[in-house]
Amino acid sequence: MKSIGKPDTSSTDAPRPLPSLDTDLLLAFVTVADSGSFTQASRHLHRTQSTVSLRISTLEERLGYRLLIRTSRHMELTDAGRTFLRYARRILQLQREAVAALGENDQPITLRLGLPEDYATTWLPQLLAQISERHPQVRPHIHCRMSTELLEQLDAGQLDLVIAVSHNQQRQGELLSREPVVWAAHQRFVLDPCAPLPLALFPEHCIYRERALSALTRAERGWRIDSTSQSPSGLRVIVNQGHTITVADRRSLPDNWYELGAEEGLPELPTAEIELHRSPSLTHPIFDTCADMIRDLLSTSPLLR
Repeated sequence: MKSIGKPDTSSTDAPRPLPSLDTDLLLAFVTVADSGSFTQASRHLHRTQSTVSLRISTLEERLGYRLLIRTSRHMELTDAGRTFLRYARRILQLQREAVAALGENDQPITLRLGLPEDYATTWLPQLLAQISERHPQVRPHIHCRMSTELLEQLDAGQLDLVIAVSHNQQRQGELLSREPVVWAAHQRFVLDPCAPLPLALFPEHCIYRERALSALTRAERGWRIDSTSQSPSGLRVIVNQGHTITVADRRSLPDNWYELGAEEGLPELPTAEIELHRSPSLTHPIFDTCADMIRDLLSTSPLLR
């Protein structure tokens, strides 16, 4: 099997028959390339790793080229693989368009959408209304968790689209918006500059919590965690008692909260980057439309832009 180059036709003058490019083979290849591993690809495709590996091997045999270099710890595309990946995507996209043109997209379609709860309460009703109006055959299944949990579910093949706060310097998803993050408290709260900062935050592994505590440590500002809540609504109830400070997106602050900052001796917080993540195994064109709706909504929303 060759890694790249022209097929070997020296043994015969007859034209080489076109290989059969089954959808299952192409989808396995694209999913492995996008997810970066056979383990994650098998989860997205709901197939065993051996099945995914067999499909890649079958595709390579039919093409006559090695597409992937695989070791126990590493996987990368060959030059032929990078070239073929572009065409594999186009073939799958054309197939999705053909199915849609025949009207088969009138059948019920489940969209598994994951997003943090605080974003769900701000603009999810508008998104669901748009989906219902334009594509009534779509059945949204909404999953609200912290961003890290949502991305784990996506990697496990349990979600189709995820809106999440970026946790890494390196871009993992498509950037949708940047949102200022601020210190906030109820209007009744009175800051004691001599006492440790009383905090109400999400549990560990929340990026807002990690950044807030890191900023306070660098500023050498004393703090203590008085309360935690997995739910934004629970955190809001706690802060509304007027005894604690929290961290939140500026545009989502309730009317009875106020922002604290440099004047109160609090450090500036990093901006939150909101990303859209897609399952590599998405096969229906309506998912592309739903992704477009999300982009349009976040680009025009007064809460996130």
